[in-house]
Amino acid sequence: MSTALQEAIMAVDGVAEVFPARNLWQRLPGRAASLLHQHSADAAPLVEVREEAGRTEVTVRIGVSSDARTPEVVRAVAAAVRRHLAPGEVAVKITVVRITPPS
Repeated sequence: MSTALQEAIMAVDGVAEVFPARNLWQRLPGRAASLLHQHSADAAPLVEVREEAGRTEVTVRIGVSSDARTPEVVRAVAAAVRRHLAPGEVAVKITVVRITPPS
């Protein structure tokens, strides 16, 4: 996905990091096939964007700063994604995978 969308997500107050959109176990089959076919494994996308049934579906996995209010950060990330992909209909799935200690 575009660097601009990743930057929009990282610009949200409270977002500490963005992780690959899919868990490691979901990425393993593709990486194994890539190795068998002697292709270099591509880096996992940090934000997954798919067109599905006339709308855009976005999957994001983030880390949130421990001094931020997690529900507010999640809502703000969803709003940032929708603004970035406006004016279309956008469904956003956000998973918080880590709450980082204060720096």
